[in-house]
Amino acid sequence: MSNVYALRDQAAGGGPSDSRYGRGAPSAQARLARPVLLCLTAACAFFLLARYAILPALTVRHVILTSDVSISEDELLAISGLQGTSYWHSVATDTIRKRLEAYPLVRKAIVEKVFPDTVRMTVWGRQPVALVLADLDGRSLPVVVDEEGVVFKVCSTSADLDLPVVSGLPAGETSLGGRLPGVYAPLFSQLKTLRDKSPSLMRLLSEVRIVSHGPQAPEGSYDLLVYLTTSQVPVLATGTIDESLLRYSLMVLDLLSNQGVLKNIQELDFRSGEVVYRMKEG
Repeated sequence: MSNVYALRDQAAGGGPSDSRYGRGAPSAQARLARPVLLCLTAACAFFLLARYAILPALTVRHVILTSDVSISEDELLAISGLQGTSYWHSVATDTIRKRLEAYPLVRKAIVEKVFPDTVRMTVWGRQPVALVLADLDGRSLPVVVDEEGVVFKVCSTSADLDLPVVSGLPAGETSLGGRLPGVYAPLFSQLKTLRDKSPSLMRLLSEVRIVSHGPQAPEGSYDLLVYLTTSQVPVLATGTIDESLLRYSLMVLDLLSNQGVLKNIQELDFRSGEVVYRMKEG
């Protein structure tokens, strides 16, 4: 009897069999579940509040625009698409940058968001180095080209007319924002260097005519026939134009002029490293 009583007493006393069925003290996982759920709920509430209440209220109030492009700020803002009411959180800086750089006059743009209500745009324009005759909409027009060989405007001002002309270039049909054949890119880069380092020499440059080596020659090989404003006698050189070439050309032309023989010369050839005269016929 005593054995039977002992078994009943153990079962009634809530021993180990109670916890087996979940009626004992809470486990460690149960104690952690409540604060975790509270934290998740608070995070979700904060996200929803920020997404649908706080962020929509942050409108773009200031646009800081720095530009050297020769158009008005209003036009640049219209190109960027930042007009009317724009919300700071929804401003797509990369999209705005691509819009700006697609405009022919723009070479590069940087667009940044500054919390909480400002967008900063820095825009660099294309700088002219030469005029090229190209076909635009079925018409042959002088167009302005930058150091990358990009056609970015039609010649329309007296300042444009002061640029050297690059002729002999098979520009063909092109459009504003279009790029001329890449084999001539080094030439426009050289003109940019000349403009930056020696603008006085650049102003003496009247025309640079590209002389092709023919269809059998390696791609990108050509000579340059250089015309200066100080002389009617052109200088034939290899496909590189720089300060040393122009200074040497001026010196030789001045020397021949002082000797009284320049009027009989048709062309000077510097390609061999020595001065070769080609005399006028007759």
